[in-house]
Amino acid sequence: MRIAVIGAGALGTVFGGFLARAGHDVDLLGRPWHLDRVAQEGLLIEGIWGEHRVSNCRVCTDLDQLSEGYDLVLFSVKSFDTAAVALQAKRAVGEGTLVLSLQNGLGNIETLAEIFGPTRCGAGRVIFGAEIIEPGRVRVTVCADDVVLGPVSPDAPNSERIRTVAELIRSAGIPCRYESEVQAYLWAKAIYNCALNPLGALLGVNYGALADRPETRAVINAVIREVFAVAVARDVLLPWKTADEYLNSFYGQLVPPTREHRPSMLQDLERGRRTEIEALNGRVVGYGREASVSTPVNETIANLIRFRGQTHG
Repeated sequence: MRIAVIGAGALGTVFGGFLARAGHDVDLLGRPWHLDRVAQEGLLIEGIWGEHRVSNCRVCTDLDQLSEGYDLVLFSVKSFDTAAVALQAKRAVGEGTLVLSLQNGLGNIETLAEIFGPTRCGAGRVIFGAEIIEPGRVRVTVCADDVVLGPVSPDAPNSERIRTVAELIRSAGIPCRYESEVQAYLWAKAIYNCALNPLGALLGVNYGALADRPETRAVINAVIREVFAVAVARDVLLPWKTADEYLNSFYGQLVPPTREHRPSMLQDLERGRRTEIEALNGRVVGYGREASVSTPVNETIANLIRFRGQTHG
């Protein structure tokens, strides 16, 4: 299969590397500082899924270097780049191309579906962690669950094709499965991120510190209740019946394994990089307005992150 990974950072490189190792024709599109080393010396993937050297990836550092009409395009760019990059990458997407979003946040799959058409698109919930140790070397650090792939809507005509790709990724060595209601998984991940990532970034603490204090718990609870209400208003079939049921799972099962996690948004602010707040709390606020659901706490947090980004970026 001819595959392009658009946005070959840590996660994208892992997907591309495993698929190339399985014998697929893979093009990685990403930053020169990382991919120049891959071109020169090959790719090293290490960590919880073993050590693998991959030398058969083709690297691209400009969208114009992509070929035309791939079988599969994996999107793993930052959410704020989705629309612009997708428009520039249209030549890489032919009639028979499947485009899968493997991105954080909400709204990415909808953006891709508007540009390429919903029958060419699908989405993935990625919940394993990876980091670039040095150029050309990536480590898989943790995996909380399978990658979950699914269609834009449960009855989409490309469902079987997405199911086939899920099996292809699984057979390449990345735990992966198909779910028709993938939106539930995207929203479940977004609820968690909306509650912890920006608040930890604003306060400069890890997730465990946020969960330990009653002051921050009160904010977390309010964020979660608002996001849950927006999801319900949008008819998202979450696995929890109520926000209280989710909160019990959140503090009991979800937070403890990630207590020491340092928010990625905090790292973005420290390095003067743009954050993905618009695809998290900012997107929830927008969806809330559409559904007439009030989201004042999410709006406040989004505004504070915007301020920090402008003053420290």
